[in-house]
Formats: sequence, structure tokens, C-alpha cells
Amino acid sequence: MTKDVHEALIHPTASLGEDVEIGHGAIIEKNVTIGNGTKIGAYSYIAENTIIGEDNQIYPYVVIGFAPQDVNYRNEPTRVRIGNRNIIREFVTIHRATGTGNETIIGDDNFIMAYVHIAHNCRLGNGIVIANASQLAGYVEVQDHAFISGLCPIHQFVRIGAYAMIAGGYRVPKDVPPYALAAGEPLRVVDVNRVGLRRHNFTPHEVDRLHKAFKLLFSTKYNLQQAIAMVQKELQMDHNVGYLIKFIMESKRGIVR
Repeated sequence: MTKDVHEALIHPTASLGEDVEIGHGAIIEKNVTIGNGTKIGAYSYIAENTIIGEDNQIYPYVVIGFAPQDVNYRNEPTRVRIGNRNIIREFVTIHRATGTGNETIIGDDNFIMAYVHIAHNCRLGNGIVIANASQLAGYVEVQDHAFISGLCPIHQFVRIGAYAMIAGGYRVPKDVPPYALAAGEPLRVVDVNRVGLRRHNFTPHEVDRLHKAFKLLFSTKYNLQQAIAMVQKELQMDHNVGYLIKFIMESKRGIVR
């Protein structure tokens, strides 16, 4: 049975699943959908058209689905779409998209810590951790199992590759390759994200092959095109190395090196 705290304001067109809990003083606007087992904390605000899946834990004072901070937005219908089993901590803000029919998308099983901002048209995959007060500008893409430490400002249109880790407090002006550990000012690739890869059951052989690819790709001896050619010539192209090369070749903002 859905549990509504008396002091919450829930629009009659909102659709709430089974065992949804709405905290004291929360506001749920029109055409919001909230899936089974999701908990909305006290004084949180879920704006119109937002879709939230099942078994999410949304803590107090979270704001989801407000209009984007984009001068090109003209009140066209857009939304935020959130998957299942996410943890979204206090004072997180997630804005809806710009462009008719577009969505800001959060996948499944993500941990978004306090004071994080996720701007319009961002796309987050699954199993991601974003630590306190990191700020994602518009159109940022974060791929599965990435780890973004606290206080990182991420430039619009940047892509964070799968299994990458960004150390705390550093600006992210360009794409961060999959599997990378990135740190420093300016941001650079330090090594393969060895700890993260072990935690996700990559074999020592897979990690070693990625390390060899990284030594070529992020060496100062070669420009990026030369480095890609060297990797393709000298290393066996397993799935991980192939994905790394594909990500780099598809970059539009450039790659941190």
C-alpha cells in the first residue's frame, strides 16, 4: 500500500506504485510516475513529468525535474527519467532536458551523494558513484561503473568512460577514457584504474593488457593517431582494448592525456 504523509502535496495526476513512501512536506507535481518501493524523503520536490523507477531511495531536500538552466529552453515538454535502485542523497538537483521530447536520464544502481548537480540532457548509465558536490554540466555522459570523486566540475558535453575514476577536486574539461585513473591540474591520465577494475572482477591478464595499451596511448612520444596505430599493431585487440580505442576515436571534445 502506498504511504502518503498527510503534510505531503501530491498532484492527483501523479501515479504512485505499491509501497511508495512520501516524506513530510514533499511535493509531487502533475504527471509524475513513481515505481514500487521508492522512498521520497522529507521536503523533496519532484517536478512535472518526472519518471522514477522502483526501489529508489531519495533523501530529504532533493529536487528532481525542474526546468534546465539553459537560455535556449522555451518551456517545451521534457523530463527526467530515473531507473531502479538508485540512492540519491540530500540536496541533489537533477534538471529536466532541453529540446522537445528529450530526457535527462539516470540508469540503475547509482549512488549520487549530497549536493551533486546533474544538468539538463545528462545521461548516466548504471552502477556509477558520484561523490559529494560534484557538478555535471549539460549533456555530460557518464558510462557504467565510473567513479567521480567529490568536488569535480565537469564541462558540458564531456564523456566519462566506463570504469574510469576521477580523483577529487579536479576540473574535467575533456573526455576521460574508459578504465582510466585521472588526476592532476590540468587533468591527465595517471594509470589504469587498477583498484576499480579488480573490484569489478577484471582478470590480471585483462588489466595488464589495458596497462600496455595505456602506456602507448598516453605516452608523450606519440600523438594520439600514432599511438592508436601502435596499439592496433602491437597488441591483441580484445573487447576492452577495442572499446577503449573506439571511445577515443569517437571523441569530439578531445581526450585527457
